[in-house]
Amino acid sequence: MISLLNEVVSSWGGFIDSMTGLSTDQQNLLSKVFSIISIVLWVVLAIVGAIGSIYAIYLGVQLSRADEQGKRDDAKKHLITTVIAVGVTVVLILFFNIFLPMILSAFQVGQSGGRGDDYEQTDPEGGGMITLFQNFAGMVKCRLM
Repeated sequence: MISLLNEVVSSWGGFIDSMTGLSTDQQNLLSKVFSIISIVLWVVLAIVGAIGSIYAIYLGVQLSRADEQGKRDDAKKHLITTVIAVGVTVVLILFFNIFLPMILSAFQVGQSGGRGDDYEQTDPEGGGMITLFQNFAGMVKCRLM
């Protein structure tokens, strides 16, 4: 069970570690960026779930207390909209955090000889996006200090 949770939690880290053609610094940078994004998304999932549940309970109480048919219909519409919104948010966060790294690993994106290497590389040194992330991180670091 613990190994399964480790795989789920570190799925982006495992994917980035399996990428070839990156220097250690580039792998560390990407690992840190995706780790932060993943943590933020898990926190957002918890907040959306909590707020959505509270709001759904509130709408359920409104639905049961409504005297007029119009108020019941409005509460019912809001309840359906809330359930759909929370459901879509949960699915998207789970897709990004768990299933996208699995899909990219299955298609061997970023690995030498994989299907992800079929694109034409315009940066002769390689790692154009990595360089962009490093430059952006450097600008942010300079502004914060």
